[in-house]
Amino acid sequence: MKRKIYDDLIEWKNKNNFKPLILLGVRQCGKTYIVDEFCKNEFKNYKRINLFEDTRVVDLYKSNKTSDEKYQDLKRTIDFDFDKEDSILFIDEIQESEELISELKYFNEKHSNVRIICAGSLLGVKLARLTKPFPVGKVERLYLYPMDFEEFLIANNQEMLVERIKKSFNNNQ
Repeated sequence: MKRKIYDDLIEWKNKNNFKPLILLGVRQCGKTYIVDEFCKNEFKNYKRINLFEDTRVVDLYKSNKTSDEKYQDLKRTIDFDFDKEDSILFIDEIQESEELISELKYFNEKHSNVRIICAGSLLGVKLARLTKPFPVGKVERLYLYPMDFEEFLIANNQEMLVERIKKSFNNNQ
C-alpha cells in the first residue's frame, strides 16, 4: 500500500545528519505498517522491537547504568548491531519508555551514525506529558495522518482516477 509519507522517510534517510526519527499519528493509521515496509525496502539490516512485547528494553532504560552501558546492553539484549552500515532499528510502542525517549539525545550526540525510527500509540499525548526531558533539537518528527482520498484510490488501483481528478481540479472543471 502506497502512502505519501514514504517520500518523507526517503528524504530523512538521505540526510547527512542522522537524527532519530519519531513518527507521530493517531492510533491505527498505519505507522507500524509504513515504517516496517520502509525499513525492509530501504535497508540491508533491519530490526524491529516492540516495547509492549519486549519489556527487557524498558527495564534496561530504567536502570541506573550510564548511557554508554545502556547502549551496549541494548545491542546485546536485542541481538542486533545497529552500528553496522545500512542498518536501521525500529522501536515500536516507544511511549512505554520515557527513559528511552529521553535517551534519543544520546543517540544523536554520541552515535550519529545510527539510524533509529520510533513510533507508538498515543505517542503525541505521551510526549506532552513526559516527566523526563524531551530531546529537543536532537530528533526529527513526522506526522502520519489517516489515509487520504488520493491514497485510498491508489490502494484500490484507481491511479487513473487520481490523475483525472487532478486534471479536472487544475482546469477548474
